[in-house]
Amino acid sequence: MALRLRDESTAVQKRVQAKNPVGEVPRSIELSVCCQARDIFYHNYVVGSTKPFNFLQTFYLPTCKDEHLSRSVDAVALAYLNYQRQSPSAEEEARQHYVSAIACTSAALRSPDEAKQDSTILAILLLDLYEKITNKDPTFYGAWAAHLSGALTLVKLRGDQQFQEPSIVRMLMRLSTNLLISCVASGMPVLADLVALRNTLAAHFPTPADPKWRESDLMIEFASLRQDIEKGVLSDLDAILALIELDAKFVKLGKEVPPAWQYKTVQVEIKSSHHYESFHHVHPAEHVAQMWNTLRLTRLSINEFICFRCLALQRRQKSSPALLAIHQCATSAIKEMASDICATLPQYIEDPPLSFVHAFTETEPSQTRSQVETRTSPAGQPDPTHHLPCYRLIFPLFVAAQASAVSPSMWKWVIKQLRFMADYHAIENAMSAANILESGEKPGIWKVYAMLGSYAFVC
Repeated sequence: MALRLRDESTAVQKRVQAKNPVGEVPRSIELSVCCQARDIFYHNYVVGSTKPFNFLQTFYLPTCKDEHLSRSVDAVALAYLNYQRQSPSAEEEARQHYVSAIACTSAALRSPDEAKQDSTILAILLLDLYEKITNKDPTFYGAWAAHLSGALTLVKLRGDQQFQEPSIVRMLMRLSTNLLISCVASGMPVLADLVALRNTLAAHFPTPADPKWRESDLMIEFASLRQDIEKGVLSDLDAILALIELDAKFVKLGKEVPPAWQYKTVQVEIKSSHHYESFHHVHPAEHVAQMWNTLRLTRLSINEFICFRCLALQRRQKSSPALLAIHQCATSAIKEMASDICATLPQYIEDPPLSFVHAFTETEPSQTRSQVETRTSPAGQPDPTHHLPCYRLIFPLFVAAQASAVSPSMWKWVIKQLRFMADYHAIENAMSAANILESGEKPGIWKVYAMLGSYAFVC
């Protein structure tokens, strides 16, 4: 009996080998578009360098049974893949998953129990991210704010017990940050419920002195002050004084950052084509560079407001030495912030080995450019996200170049750098930003921010 079994096993083995010769065994398995999309999304948003959605690891698994969450993940992942690769099939599939995710989430919201689940708020956050990737108009309030405003309402229904779980606190911090950015970019007033949520989160936040959190608090003041100025609540003089006071708070924040958030200024004897001046800044990590560039571009915007109000006041009354001094000080601040933004570029723009000394920690100095270009994600697919540190500099550079106080030479230099990004890193939006600057159009910096994908990429 045993002999017959062994003989039969050998016969079966020979039949299998005859049908599948060893030389014809597939060398790889082609992943579906959706699998590739999920892999790239997870690699960049959940476990990547900045990890804006790192809390997703706690709530979402491949075996996730919450259909509204799983479909939301697929929708935003496919939209992100389409944004990276301009894939018509990914775009169409993303749209289908989005429609399905909306229907499933709406059904969950009709259930008193499901509406309060973590997965429902997370699904709404992902649907909002989908909108930021696909809808480039920040003035379209319906899509840009509706999802997050709905999530904020759910947070109020859930009670204080939700703030005891660290992963949920991180999720709610992301909600508050994204909603704040949406308010700033679209010109909407900052919601009182958002301020209340941030106050509650601050009580549970492990490091309340975190520079990015403090910076967000100042951004709320900036958004509120801008609203008052645009509505005419403040006179030109009162607006100037309030703007000066707010600018001083940002200066204070810059002086008080802990050592881990400080950057180094490196002097160079010979400028490369990516140096506007004979120095550049080196930040210890990408999120630190983002914090500083947000501070710089916001200070630049504040001082642009100051200059504009000074000129308006001068047109209506005789100029005074004090007013001229304020205008001069604001102009100097604009030039300083623009210069610092440009000094960030060398750390971002080149691949190793040309700038490996100042590369971010996630890039190994020994990597060649060809190795970086073929960097892979965990599933072995080419990783299109390795240029994101460079991508995230487009908006600060645009803000710097469009400022009225900067020199024509800086304006030309920024355009040149943006065109380099478009050619070298294949970043299409860098070319779009360069074209806007070159045309002389003034669409407003937040419309350009939306065009670049908002916090979907500049998170």
